[in-house]
Amino acid sequence: MRRVSHHLAATAIALVAACSGTATAQTVRPVYREIGDWLIACDNMRDCLARHAPDPVWEHEGVEPENIGIDIVRKAGPIGAITVRTWAERRLDPAGFHASGAAPLSRLPWRPSGDGQDAKLSGDPARRFIRAIVDAPRLVLGPTDASHLSLRGLAAVLLAMDEAQGRVGNASALMRPGPAPASATPPPAPLPVIRAGSPVPALRNPKALVAAVRKLHSGIFAAHECDREPDGEDTAYPLTISDAIVVLGCSRYAYQTSVLVFRTPRNRPAAAMVLKLPDPPSAPPADGDSVGEYIEGGYDPDTRIFREYAKGRGIADCGSATEWTFDGRAFRVSAFRWQARCGGTMPGDWPVLYRTRR
Repeated sequence: MRRVSHHLAATAIALVAACSGTATAQTVRPVYREIGDWLIACDNMRDCLARHAPDPVWEHEGVEPENIGIDIVRKAGPIGAITVRTWAERRLDPAGFHASGAAPLSRLPWRPSGDGQDAKLSGDPARRFIRAIVDAPRLVLGPTDASHLSLRGLAAVLLAMDEAQGRVGNASALMRPGPAPASATPPPAPLPVIRAGSPVPALRNPKALVAAVRKLHSGIFAAHECDREPDGEDTAYPLTISDAIVVLGCSRYAYQTSVLVFRTPRNRPAAAMVLKLPDPPSAPPADGDSVGEYIEGGYDPDTRIFREYAKGRGIADCGSATEWTFDGRAFRVSAFRWQARCGGTMPGDWPVLYRTRR
């Protein structure tokens, strides 16, 4: 998993370094930060998520945490709807939720799910709940020490959320309100528009093209240390009137695989070139050793979307998921979800950092 680990670590550094501070109306860059036992992620619309994601040092404190979590979601703009969601792998009793050392917050109108394993709180009650817990050391969601969640870093994360959404100094701020009205908050940023390219003629012989690219460019497979032999999953699809995309199996890891992707003239496989897809906004350049290699990568010719799904570890409580849409000329990033720190989430439920519309 060398390539996956390097990609996630480099992305973490770049996002933390490049995305802190208040976004401008002209360019809203994603925000991702880890503070204490919490993380914050804000997308390019200014929608934000604060999530309990315990620092790995927890593993050395002798307490095995329960698989339980809490998210605080706030939408962008002056209204800025707030939702608190808790979840567990058992039934929850929201009437007993309380900050350590305080009485249970029993009068809040939590909305449990059908199976009782998650509960939501919205609007002013959610704001009251946040204010009641933000300065406490722990949030109690159950009867045992394993269901006590650390609130270390929550206040700083919520302040970073106010900053990213332009709320500091106005009535809508959670942590640093001021005399300005909530209407002073910037509106949600407009989403970039990406249109998929028009359909093009089918390939005459995709199997022959796949075999030729794999044979003629064997040196690239050796450089990537690929260990997957042709297994019937190699594919080729039309991109333009003159070009095709070829997706070939590369490596097998403990819990996922990778592919090598080429863009090639339909009739000249010898001229195929490794396809370097653009990095998501604020992400670092791809590791030179892995350019053109994508974890669980695949292309959908109907939507014209190439997807990568890279788990940080087997249970998928961290990782990244990226989509690129082919617009008729080139691939453009059209969606990006990412969480560097493992824990605090259900498998694959990583924060959204970038989105577009069609």
